[in-house]
Order: sequence, then structure tokens, then C-alpha cells
Amino acid sequence: MRMAAPRVSLLVVSPHLDDAVLSLGALLARVARSGKRAAVLTVFAGDTDSLKPCGGWDRRGGFATEGEAARARRLEDRAACGLLGAEPHWLSFSEADYREALDGDAVRSAILAVVTRLAPGDLLVPGFPLVNPDHAWVRALFEGWELPCRRLGLYAEQPYRFRSAGARPGDGWISAGRDPRDVWKKRRAILAYRSQMKLLGLDRHRNSKLNRMLLHERIRGGEAIAWVAGP
Repeated sequence: MRMAAPRVSLLVVSPHLDDAVLSLGALLARVARSGKRAAVLTVFAGDTDSLKPCGGWDRRGGFATEGEAARARRLEDRAACGLLGAEPHWLSFSEADYREALDGDAVRSAILAVVTRLAPGDLLVPGFPLVNPDHAWVRALFEGWELPCRRLGLYAEQPYRFRSAGARPGDGWISAGRDPRDVWKKRRAILAYRSQMKLLGLDRHRNSKLNRMLLHERIRGGEAIAWVAGP
């Protein structure tokens, strides 16, 4: 892996338009608060020009077409990342409801172009519990792949980590984001995903489920990451 000075201190690969903030919002805020550049790359940010009728998830979110959903959710993502001080970057690949297959080579090429341009010091990808098929697919995409970054790591995904309360990531995982100042920013950023809060069930009883998720995370030491390559 390349050891040159990074342009971006941290780049988080997010399968969908909320995963990085839900999972590592406090870490992103901490990096930005320290005066360094933090960025998020969303793989399945959707085709903003698509007229395909919405799949079940986006339809329940109140959208009519993939394009409408992608445009609205990107605005939410921009607002959420802005609250954390992170830069949003989007790829226009469609999530599962809108596609029949995935071209791994095309996705790799698109990711590599962004990673090469941003030249991150640390690159984090989904790693636990990988119950969402898109998350597992993105994780597998990085297996055995040499990337222009200093360190490659995994992160525990929310809200899946919270829902899998009995499961633990295993050895090698460390605490990443737990400073109360950053956790508060993370909470505010998550609330920016207005179309997703109800779908994720985090808005119930005046956001009490969101509060429980963040408390559960804090009790377990904060956000969790594991380095798999690099110094």
C-alpha cells in the first residue's frame, strides 16, 4: 500500500446513503474536529435520472421513482455529512430494488477512481455483522485488493450491530468514536435522514430507539473498527 502523504485523513465506504453516518458518525466528526479532512463514499447512491418505479423500501419512504428517491436522499446525505464536517461523494449504482445484477469490475473501477483522487490515509469498509447483502457484497469487493491508502480497516455497521445485540465483532476490534461531543453531532446528523428514520424504526417514541442504539454503542466502548492491512 502507498505510504505517501494522504490528501484525506479518513474515507469511509458507505454501501447506502446513511450507512457511514449511522456507523461512524462520531469518528467522522472527531477527524473533522481535529482539522483533518474526512470523507464518505456511497456506492449505491442511485441513478438520479432514473424513472424506474420505486422498489418497496423507497416506496414506503414516500417516493415514486428511483430518481426522485436518489435526489432526495442525496440531499439528506449532504446535510448529514455537513453536520459532521465530512465530504460526501456518490457513485450512481442502484441498490438491490432496482437492479438484476452487479458488475463488480465496474464498481471496482469507480471506487478506485475516487480512492486514487482522494488518496486517503485510512480507508474503512463494512465489516460486521454483514447481514445486509449489499454490505456483504461491498466487503467482499475489497478482499485481496491493493488500494492507494495507508491503512485499510473494517467497521461495525449500525443499526445492524444494535439489532444483533448478542453478537460481538470478535478479536482485533478497537473503539473509534465515543467522545460525547462527537456522539451528539452524530445524533444530529442521523436525524437529517428524515426519509429513513421511520423506515429504520429509529423515530419511534420521540427517537427513543435511536437514543437506545447510541447508548448501546457507548456502553460497548463506542463505534468499533478493526485494521486489516497497513502499518
